[in-house]
Amino acid sequence: MTIRFRALLALAPILLCASACWAARVSGTYVGHGASFAEMLQLTETDNGQVSGVLSWVELKSDGRVTSEQAPVTGMVDAEQITLSVRAGLLSFLVGTSVAGTVKGGAVQLQTVDSSGNVATHIFARGTAADFKSYADQLKVKGAGIVFSGKLMDGTRQFRDTVQNAEQWIANAELHAQRLPDVRTRYQEIEAKMQSLVATERVTSNAVERSQISVSVNQGDIAGEQVDIGVEQMWDINIGEPGKRIADDFARWDGKCSDATELQRRGASAQSAETWESACKQALAEREKFVPVFRKIMEQREELKSFQAAAQRRRKAIVAEANRMQ
Repeated sequence: MTIRFRALLALAPILLCASACWAARVSGTYVGHGASFAEMLQLTETDNGQVSGVLSWVELKSDGRVTSEQAPVTGMVDAEQITLSVRAGLLSFLVGTSVAGTVKGGAVQLQTVDSSGNVATHIFARGTAADFKSYADQLKVKGAGIVFSGKLMDGTRQFRDTVQNAEQWIANAELHAQRLPDVRTRYQEIEAKMQSLVATERVTSNAVERSQISVSVNQGDIAGEQVDIGVEQMWDINIGEPGKRIADDFARWDGKCSDATELQRRGASAQSAETWESACKQALAEREKFVPVFRKIMEQREELKSFQAAAQRRRKAIVAEANRMQ
């Protein structure tokens, strides 16, 4: 046996030990993921079993927000046992600052306890930072879909509210429109009574009686003004203003109802896409119904305003004539 061969035999155990010790080290990147999270451990182990590194965590919230946190870690590895201390203590899946687990088969398993005392196992498999980014990007896409679905559901509620408000407004406006002849009749009755009083005052010789009649004529004008106030309350505040708000809501809408399939391609859930499309079409049909009714009612209101203005002028003229005869 040559000296060189004997030297190689002597070195073999040393080389085997070095290889085994190197393989046992946990240095490297480990990645875990689930339906609503992605996590990454980047660890470096020294010869004496000390471990340091960074724990990164990305979480998808129920409202679609994606949050990310990062914390430095230190610890110790002893054979298959590992203990890590998380310095920041901010990561949502950690209750304390220290967690323990095992290193086996190219994976790190950590045991955590939630606020209710439930134990959970987090498995980190050998991976890369690119793997972690890929999982995080998937969560962001999923989160964007949740946010988009939420916006569609909000839009659905707005459509339904607008449709309901429009239906109620149409019923109320058409009911009051039926009362327009009665409103005009009331003005005419007041004016006719004032004219009758003036005619009586004209043939009354007693000054005191004429004065009393003139007061009654003025009271007729006040009665007309009270009718004016009631009409404004009914038509301008209860009908005109809410009707204009509904009309503005419809005017701001482009009237386009995207297909549910297209909305799903953009990340919306099937339920949110379908309900939005249905509500949108209902709103479109309601707008076609509302617009001509609103236009007609507003025209009737303008006509009534003209009628009121003319009635007011005639009443003032009657009052002036009554006052001259006192």
